[in-house]
Amino acid sequence: MSEEKPKEGDLMKRILGREELTHKRYEWLDQFRGLIIIFLIISVITWELSGDAIAGDIMVGPPLLNHGFQYAKFYPAIITIIDIGQQIFMFYMGYVAYLAFSGRLEKKGAKEAWKHGIIRVAILYILSFLDDGLIGGDLLNGGTTWLKDVFWNGTLANLAIGTFAAYLAVYLVKDADKRLYVGIGMLILHSILFALPLFEHYGPSTGSLVIPFISLNHASIAIIATCFSQWYKMDPDNPRIGFKKRILPGATICIVIFYCLDWIQPSEHHDVTTALALLAIATSAFMITVFYSLEQFDFKIPILSEMGKNMLLIFILTLFVGLFVGIIPKDFLVANPLLALILVGILPIAILGGIAVLLDRKHIKIKI
Repeated sequence: MSEEKPKEGDLMKRILGREELTHKRYEWLDQFRGLIIIFLIISVITWELSGDAIAGDIMVGPPLLNHGFQYAKFYPAIITIIDIGQQIFMFYMGYVAYLAFSGRLEKKGAKEAWKHGIIRVAILYILSFLDDGLIGGDLLNGGTTWLKDVFWNGTLANLAIGTFAAYLAVYLVKDADKRLYVGIGMLILHSILFALPLFEHYGPSTGSLVIPFISLNHASIAIIATCFSQWYKMDPDNPRIGFKKRILPGATICIVIFYCLDWIQPSEHHDVTTALALLAIATSAFMITVFYSLEQFDFKIPILSEMGKNMLLIFILTLFVGLFVGIIPKDFLVANPLLALILVGILPIAILGGIAVLLDRKHIKIKI
């Protein structure tokens, strides 16, 4: 697979100066993250149009494409494919963290590798402050609940925490098989703490001590993702070896354990229970296998690569999608399902996809 050369219009290179490419860019990986962005767009849209079925509040859009807890406020909540979207995003961040960090570590040394890593984590925290502090938080109203969302409870904060955990694990434990035990140990620790009545979590609890359950398993997902990334490069001349010996067996084992654990400690989105984390890991591993396989047939899904190449910018623009959806009366959409499909099911994805294609043609990339 050929290595992508730096483009003259790369926006980050204009700002930060040119830098040598430290690892290959994989088209199938761009396809994978492009799909993640579409999941994110759908999640934002359906969040705005969700309803409480028990209370008689009608939802707009396919129930499968919205968080299960939005439809009925009971515990444990229903789980849909969107409920693992954030964790799949975390898997991706951990996967590329290994590629970026290890490449810089090998070619430029620990100082440059950590410089890149800290900048990436800092950008995520800045976005977390903007989204969960200023836009969606209560900072401007003098409240204090925004603090936990910005630093450890919000989506972007957990992506930052997980990404840093991935860098640290790659730096301290070079062998992927040994590093896997670190991630597994964290998953087990989460399950044990979650089962104890001493700690507060989203569901019913008699405890009062706060444990950031969501951060713990996001970190474990990211660390385990670095193992899958390193396994892909097990044989540089034949990536299929890594898929056959580690990636696919690992994904299969995660699915089996998820099934068993889900009977005992059900999947839960807010605290990212270990069952949910295992489901996300397995789903992510099977998805990267699918996109890698599609590339072997010289097939790619339109738009996904362009959206994946500018993941950060499309992610930022997605935060404004909810504002567009919010101005359309929900009753109007409920009464006109065809228009609902066009206005909120297709149009936002088409607009963001068009922006991504335009940026790709101009060779503009904002990387993270």
